[in-house]
Formats: sequence, C-alpha cells, structure tokens
Amino acid sequence: MTTTTTPKIKSPVSGPGLPRLLQMLMGILLMVCTSVPGATSAPDPKISNVKALDRLHAVLFTSYDNDVQPRFQGAPTNVSLGMVVTYIDIDELNGKLTTHCWLNLRWRDEERVWQPSEYDNITEITLRSSEVWTPQITLFNGDEGGLMADTQVTLSHDGHFRRMPPALYTAYCELNMLNWPHDKQSCKLKVGSWGLKVVLPENGTAVGQSLDHDDLVQSPEWEIVDSQAQFVSQDYYGYMEYTLTAQRRSSMYTAVIYTPASCIVILALSAFWLPPHMGGEKIMINGLLIIVIAAFLMYFAQLLPVLSNNTPLVVIFYSTSLLYLSVSTIVEVLVLYLATAKHKRRLPEALRKLLHGNLGTWLLLSHFSTTGESQAEKNKEMDEHLYEDADEQDASSPLGINPAEVPGAKANQFDWALLATAVDRICFLAFSLAFFILAIRCSV
Repeated sequence: MTTTTTPKIKSPVSGPGLPRLLQMLMGILLMVCTSVPGATSAPDPKISNVKALDRLHAVLFTSYDNDVQPRFQGAPTNVSLGMVVTYIDIDELNGKLTTHCWLNLRWRDEERVWQPSEYDNITEITLRSSEVWTPQITLFNGDEGGLMADTQVTLSHDGHFRRMPPALYTAYCELNMLNWPHDKQSCKLKVGSWGLKVVLPENGTAVGQSLDHDDLVQSPEWEIVDSQAQFVSQDYYGYMEYTLTAQRRSSMYTAVIYTPASCIVILALSAFWLPPHMGGEKIMINGLLIIVIAAFLMYFAQLLPVLSNNTPLVVIFYSTSLLYLSVSTIVEVLVLYLATAKHKRRLPEALRKLLHGNLGTWLLLSHFSTTGESQAEKNKEMDEHLYEDADEQDASSPLGINPAEVPGAKANQFDWALLATAVDRICFLAFSLAFFILAIRCSV
C-alpha cells in the first residue's frame, strides 16, 4: 500500500515576523488618522457657519426673481423712505437746489423669512443690490431724476430689507430774490417711484415729519433753518415731498454792498455844498459815482438771475441811485449856468427879497445875503459918483461898456449866483429826503 504525502505551503504572514508586521500597520493607520483635519478635533464654527449661510441663500433665492415686486399679505409691499441731508447748494442763476443726501429704504418680503435656530443663529445677511428687488427711487421735479449709488442690501430673518445708498438730487426751485442778500429760500424735493403705489415716510406718519440734517456739512453760504417731510398720495403712486428752508449767510455782503452804497449817498449829497461856480467839479463827482454804480449793476447781473420774478431791493436801490445822480447832474449844469453866465436881466424883485429874507435864512444864505447887501450899498455910492462925472468922461469905453453899469452888473451877477446857491440847498434837501425814502423802501 502506497502512501501519498501532500506538501504544506507556508503563509507569508505566518511565522515569528507577524507581530512586528501588525505593529507597523497599526502605527501607519494611527499616523493617517491624526493627519486628517477634524478627525480628532471639534468642528470649526466658521466652516459650519459658511455652510449654513450657503444653505440659507439656496433656500431663500433658488426660485427668486429680482424683477418681480414682492407682496406683503397679498398687497404690493410698502416702502419706507427716509432722507439724511449732508450738503446743499442753491444755484440762483439757473434756479436749482443741489442736495447731497443718504436715503434710508426699507421694505418687507413675507417669503424671505427663516428661523435663526435652524441656520446657526444667523439673523441677518448682506446681499448685492443686483441679487434682490430694490425700489427705483427717482426725483420727480428734477432735470435728470437724480443719481443713486449702488450699495449692498441687508436682509433680516423677519423678511425686512434695508438699503442706505448715497444720492445726489438737483431739483428745480422757484427762488424769491426780493430780499437778496438777506433772502430765505424754500425748495421742495419730490422723491418717489412711479412703480410703487404707496411710499410711506420712515416713521409711518403722513405729515409733520422733520427731515434729518444732523450730519449736515455746513455750507459757506447757506444754513438750513427748517425742514419738513410730507407724504403725498396719488392714484397710482405716492411720493415724499421734502421741503428745505435755507437762510443765506449775508455777513460777507455787508462790506461789498452796503458800505459802498453809503459812500455813494454821502458823496452825492456833499456835492450840493460846493460853491456854485465849481459846477465842473460837481459834474465830475457825479460822473465817477455813475461809473461806480454801473459797475455794481454789472456785478449784480453776474450773480443774480436776469429773468427773476422779483427784482432784489439792493438792485432797486442802486438803479434808483443811478437815476438820482443823472437828475443831479442836470441840476448842476443848470446851477453852473446860473452862477457863471452873464445875465443882463435883473433878478425879479420878489425872488430877490425871498433870497435875502426868510428863505435865505432857512437855506443858510444869510452870510451871502449880508455880504451882498454891503456890496450893493457900495455899488450905489459908486453909481452916484460915476453919474456926477459922466459928462467929463467918454461915454464909450474900448469894450463898449459904460463904466457906470459895471458895479450894477456885479450886484446883479451876485443875485444870480445867490439863486444858484439856493437851488443847490433846495436840491440837497430834496435828494436827502429822496435817498432816505429809498433806503427805507429798500431796507430788509
């Protein structure tokens, strides 16, 4: 009987090297486990929050259309509109109010809500304005509708959106320049959206809301003294009407306008006290004042609108003063003629008595009258002496003038000069009264 022997095959992991091989494998496995992030440590909260934000964004805006206006309780959503003014400027020539401001826009979408506890306590997220529907706010009474910057939108867990973009609005404004430069202007900003039926003020009231201008950058020329906000509802839309009342800072105009005006009046009245034979100097003074006033009127034409409804009182004062000086120049020409022309006719006796009587006293002509009377007595004595020797002298002189007539001619010339002085005094009183009434009429 034959016996068959089957050979035994040795396992590669058997033998005395098996424990060492197992130790090596366990060491490698331990090294791999410790090198994997988060394998042995707690989860990173930032990574967890990012994942929750992505999940929240996917839930809220997967089927969202940013061109469709959201609805609240089945009706078009209301938009809360507030304004914070930071700077204003008024262009008098073009009749425009330029306003730099921040808008505070708020609205609600009832479908964009979530529970913060389900998304790692996220209560608010920030979105790009292009991702969501935003109200298109425009200026109704402006030339370009206004400029509004593109800013981010904040969404809270209860569905409230908020956006605060900076804006620049240029509105038409009907200016009243009557009291310039002490004027106070009231301009309106009609801000709203043609696509929204209702635009409510920020506090939910309809009228009486004050405009926020606590952060206003002070203008060198204008100061806001009052501001009001009023909600105006139309058939298919609503808008906010902001009324800004600004007072001009006029201290800079005092030295430029009122001081020269005072000097013009003083010089114009002083010219009447110059001697009547100095008519050339009077006309020169009036001519220089006319040039100065014309320069001021040209200056006003560059600052103020030419087609304004109300002419500023300051311009009326200067233009009327120009008219007064023109009349004064004509009067001085007449006075110069009365004082220097060779008058052959004597002054009417009634008028001469007035000039040498009470009228002359009231016009401060008594000194001239006394001098004239003394001169007249001397002339009378000289006349008598000349008449006694008239037969002994040649009746004709080389100039063809009888010497007996010369003293009388001087007295007559004095009377006409006295009349010219009286005209100056009367014109001084008349123009003083005229300038006083003009100053009262044009005072602000």
